[in-house]
Amino acid sequence: MADTGTPPVIPTEFQQYNSYAEDPKWQIKFTIAWTSVLAFFALLAVPAIVRGRRKWLAEAFGVSEDWRGRYARLDDKETEVLDAVEKEKKSCCGRTHGTHEIHSPLESRRKSQIVLARLVSALGSVFYWSPPGIGLNAGQLVLIAGYAAAALACICTSAPLISNSNRAGFLALAQLPPIFLLASKNSLLSLLLPPFFAYTRLNPLHRWASRTMFIAAVIHGALWIRNHLEWNIKILGEQKETSGVAALGVLTVIVLSSLRPVRVWAWGFFYWVHFLAVPAFFITACYHTIYAAPWIIPPIAFYAFDLLMRACRFRIKDARLIRVDNQMTLIHIPDCDAGFRAGQHLRVRVFFGGRVFESHPLSIISAPATSSTTTCLRMGDVGAYFNDDNENGNGSGNGSGKGETPGILLGARAVGGWTRALNQYAERQEREQEQEQAADDGPSTSTLDNERLPAPVPVQVMFDGPYGGCSLELTEYERVLLIAGGSGATFAIGVLDELVAACLAAARTGTGTGAGEKGTTKTRKIHFVWCTRSFGSIRWFAPLLRAIARAASAPGSHISLRMTVFVTCMCAPEEVGIPGLEIRVGSRPEMGRLVGALAGLCEDEQGLALDDRLGGGGSSSGEEGEELCGCGCVEEALAAQVKEREDVEKEAGRVPEARFEGALGVCASGPEGLTREAANAVARYAGRGREVGLHTEVYAV
Repeated sequence: MADTGTPPVIPTEFQQYNSYAEDPKWQIKFTIAWTSVLAFFALLAVPAIVRGRRKWLAEAFGVSEDWRGRYARLDDKETEVLDAVEKEKKSCCGRTHGTHEIHSPLESRRKSQIVLARLVSALGSVFYWSPPGIGLNAGQLVLIAGYAAAALACICTSAPLISNSNRAGFLALAQLPPIFLLASKNSLLSLLLPPFFAYTRLNPLHRWASRTMFIAAVIHGALWIRNHLEWNIKILGEQKETSGVAALGVLTVIVLSSLRPVRVWAWGFFYWVHFLAVPAFFITACYHTIYAAPWIIPPIAFYAFDLLMRACRFRIKDARLIRVDNQMTLIHIPDCDAGFRAGQHLRVRVFFGGRVFESHPLSIISAPATSSTTTCLRMGDVGAYFNDDNENGNGSGNGSGKGETPGILLGARAVGGWTRALNQYAERQEREQEQEQAADDGPSTSTLDNERLPAPVPVQVMFDGPYGGCSLELTEYERVLLIAGGSGATFAIGVLDELVAACLAAARTGTGTGAGEKGTTKTRKIHFVWCTRSFGSIRWFAPLLRAIARAASAPGSHISLRMTVFVTCMCAPEEVGIPGLEIRVGSRPEMGRLVGALAGLCEDEQGLALDDRLGGGGSSSGEEGEELCGCGCVEEALAAQVKEREDVEKEAGRVPEARFEGALGVCASGPEGLTREAANAVARYAGRGREVGLHTEVYAV
């Protein structure tokens, strides 16, 4: 055969675009982009991973029971030990030093370290800002915008979308792995990285990544439909076109059913549409193109790993329901000692009334009682909710072994169908118990409000977890502000319990405030603020707050605990007996002044509620539907507080709090409006050169 020479090369401008050769390259580029960002955040989290490795490994397989009974718990005997240890701390002059004479841990830090920490805090404060109405902060908006920009850049760069929109379809498939990775409750991100990467924080990114994928799919489908109409080609009929339209339709249903109004008002519909439509989308996408399978396998692997970890974390336990009133039901699960931290939450199923298949997230109120951590609570504090001779509010139980540990406490506020049904079920069972024991037992007297104490209702529960948790290591902050709104107190009280217990344990071992050692507990002032609508809500957690306050005021304690409750009505001021509890009447406090007071940038928070109420503060109080009582009790209480404050200032004069140069940790839990105000306040003061850390726990869907 004659040699005809080298075939001619078609000029680039006349070459036909081969999407099946070029577009997969852009899938790889997009994958490299988002995995690189993920690796960057993982690198930043390495120090936290190393510090908390043991703690997170213990939580990897869920809640456990300490069969050996080897745990440390703060009780009255340990309080006496704290006092004895404090008395034995002698200086060279042979006398005991007071708390005010102990050197601050701030003094052990170099000035360069302080300057660097403040610079990092100021730069990071930009990402705390939260615009109203969207439920996202600036940091999340930056990540979402960067993700969308990377996806759109890969779609549009050097791609003839009008004539061939396959690039958009390829990029839609490439987004499946990050979408499922961000949606999984048990993923490598949540297991290996700090609580900052918990699925509750990643879920907004999952939703917006899904919407970006939907935009790419719409671009792909709409432009191909346009071409078919232009060239008079049938859209339905052939397998490729029909399956493509079906896949786009299923994806549209998934996206529309995941909008916030649907999640809020029809959560069951949203859940089942997701559960059924996602496999349908996978099937139609595989029928549409053979290039879908490699990008569907990783999501299936992520979901299978999630199911495996859930199976390892599932527990079935005997529990009891404690109906505090018609608005709050406590779930007490004893014999749970490890594998969780206060502030985390469980997905709980309670076996009652045919509602076995409903699971709901509930925050853990109590800290664990193991050898590494401890709790201020004991079984007697749980017994204060009901009449039990062996478990009463004075702690006169058996006093030994596992019976003293509180286990896990969960709070379910009656705001939805499931929580209301749970409260009503506890009420019915309590009445039946009363009828059965009426002949033998007389009426008991409540330690809370002189009413009959509720009887615990035995149930069985199944739960998996724990999930989430506080993203701040609060023991590294000299001052801590815990802000809770409504049922958000379940998170804040759990964190408060663990923090106070850690401070007392550090004081007992000599590694607490003032030790000047790396990794020791530095906290010396804690302010717990709870915003609630009625005074009666305080009874929900009165025994728990009372126990924590007693522990914090024990001899030898170097921490100052202040608890303030803001209520909108004082019509029934029952005595709850919580040491040091302050009750303020009016709207929510102004978060800027509350954070600024502890950050040392404005006057002390004493009288904050009065200034806000009389001066027009607390502008966000109406966001949750809070309305002041119309019976005149608010005005009378405000007048009495103003008079009391004027008398104190006349006698002693106002002594402003000294400026504080230490780090401040802020945890805000509750409605979105409250957490947004707290985040903006932290951003404002961190930008002014203060070390301020922030964790928000939003009670929303």
